[in-house]
Amino acid sequence: MSIKSKIVSVMMAMVLVLSASLIPVGSANAADGLNEQDLQLIEILTAIENMPDEVIMQGEEAIKTYLENEVSFPLGLDEGQGLSDVRMASIGSIAGCVGAVGTAIVVNFTPAKILKIKSALKSVGGATKFVKAIKPYYKMSREDKLSKTASLKQAVRLAAKDAGPDAREALLDLFGVSSVIGSCSAAFGK
Repeated sequence: MSIKSKIVSVMMAMVLVLSASLIPVGSANAADGLNEQDLQLIEILTAIENMPDEVIMQGEEAIKTYLENEVSFPLGLDEGQGLSDVRMASIGSIAGCVGAVGTAIVVNFTPAKILKIKSALKSVGGATKFVKAIKPYYKMSREDKLSKTASLKQAVRLAAKDAGPDAREALLDLFGVSSVIGSCSAAFGK
């Protein structure tokens, strides 16, 4: 092998190593069995998980602005839009689930409760791990002939099984809002 070939081989190896090191470890993608809608749910939950405490303490308008700036898709948190409007507009889609989660955070929860939800997401290993766990648990529960509401609650409990009781309760509160139940259970499966 000539020196030129050796140099080219070494350079190619370096390029390969460098390009592999630039791939984010633990990123959610299709290889992880997640589709675009799952990634949107992960994105909104990650935004909640990473929301600065100062934003939470500023209240509804700051939270709304923060969430709208942190996600790469429209949340539909327009003035005067109620939870039932989000659900009716997009029931059965993960977009409806994402919108219902965002609206619930903005409209239904006090700063103290949002801080608990944020902490709960961290304690279950983050939004990606939580979403990856909740969908199969939901499908399993539906196969066991549980109602959509009962299936979603059981899926949240099981997905958060390694977290403490306070974390499970906070996530159950978030996924217990009626519009979130309706939108997310329809989006997760039958």
